[in-house]
Amino acid sequence: MSGYPSLQNMPPATSGPTLCEVDGNFSEYLHPILEKLVESYPLLQVDTESIRPSYSKETIKSAFLPKQETGGVALVSLWREEGICGLLDSLTKSSNSQISWFAGVLLAVWRLPSSLQTFLYPHLRLSADEMLSTFCLTRDWFESPVRCIAWHPHTRKLAVVSRDDCVRIGGNGANTKPILRHTGQRGISCLSWKPCGSAELAVGCRVGIMLWTLDPASVVSRPSTSCVRPLTRPGHAPVTSLSWHPSGKLLASGSPADPAMLIWSVASEQCAAVRRVSGGGVSLLSWSHNGLKLFAATPGKTFRVWNTKSWEPDRWTVPGAEARVSCVAWSPDCNHLVFATDDEPILYSVSFISELDSAVPVLDLSEVLVDSEDEVIGGGLVQNIVWEPAGNRLALIFRSTSLVAIFSSRSGRTLSLTPCSWIRGEGTEFPTCVEFESDFKDGGGVISIGWSSGRIQHCPLLYSPEGVQATKVEILKAPELFTV
Repeated sequence: MSGYPSLQNMPPATSGPTLCEVDGNFSEYLHPILEKLVESYPLLQVDTESIRPSYSKETIKSAFLPKQETGGVALVSLWREEGICGLLDSLTKSSNSQISWFAGVLLAVWRLPSSLQTFLYPHLRLSADEMLSTFCLTRDWFESPVRCIAWHPHTRKLAVVSRDDCVRIGGNGANTKPILRHTGQRGISCLSWKPCGSAELAVGCRVGIMLWTLDPASVVSRPSTSCVRPLTRPGHAPVTSLSWHPSGKLLASGSPADPAMLIWSVASEQCAAVRRVSGGGVSLLSWSHNGLKLFAATPGKTFRVWNTKSWEPDRWTVPGAEARVSCVAWSPDCNHLVFATDDEPILYSVSFISELDSAVPVLDLSEVLVDSEDEVIGGGLVQNIVWEPAGNRLALIFRSTSLVAIFSSRSGRTLSLTPCSWIRGEGTEFPTCVEFESDFKDGGGVISIGWSSGRIQHCPLLYSPEGVQATKVEILKAPELFTV
């Protein structure tokens, strides 16, 4: 792996929690000016003790006395609750041997198409929650207090999803922090704000998409169900990925259980299915910043990059017996696409302005010992990739290690990624989700990290003279890093 950068070249991590970066120097010290900047950001910490579990159908049913039903009424009720498979499975346990045998034959015939399908695509054997945990971009989705975070593209407004399927909204100095809850909003795996709009938020979950419309001037802390529209289609669930067209007119959604990628016109609540045979589903979507290309990964080895003018795809195959694309990010200039797979610690790049017709490795992310005293490890298989909107920083979080890796990036005819440093959390916490602020206007950037403790950290990254001047901070030599 010596032909391209590796984590062996990464500068050492801070000894304590990392709070900021100034021109490549990551520090545990936050100057009062930067502290004041961070205090202006939404405080949406998730208290793990206050999270209430989402109740299942079985839990709710156990609170009531069982309803005594017999004969045909009982069969109809069972069909409504469990479907055809549940009804036939129940009849196979009948004391009448003829009914039991006949039900068993019907059940085998009914399951034959799905058995063939699951043989070709083993991921279809997973339950809805197992699919969400496997294919979403959140680390430890089942147990994480913070499941998703999303910055509004045009204003300082942040949405945070907690394990109890509540979406908390904060920002812009507002005293009211709306909490979005809905009975159909269970198993949230992703969310995204609508571009070129004020307050439309798409939430991907177990049953499909919940589209919230929030009045920015409202002081209501619990918006009613009149503020939400479900966007659902039979077979298109659970939804594990959402991506808006930059114009905000179209929304792409993908489900590992549905081979069709849906393109929604949210104004009319209508959708068009874009279908291909191979892959068995659509697990990950990402629209390029100019809207001309749409990346779509499948739960298998195949991924496609669609030309959204002709809707013709370029088909790619991931090397490896059972590898799949686990995370992806477009460069802000749309010249390059970087992705990682779930079976090797390598970051690949696809160039759309060179003559190369294959993905090339650009970073070796094999695990390294970062702190020998505390035995802290960094690197490994990648959980998520996020690119800073100006294109100067790239951040990675990993599946089994506790540090966030930050790289300096330059994109043009060629892509250059240089190891910058690590962001370290408090104690034993690890990052579960990460997002760059989309509307940072003071120079540099701010990365928001959801930690396994439920803490949301906003870490300012100041990496250019323009950024430092814009925040009226002057760099001095250590140990005093800042002055006014």
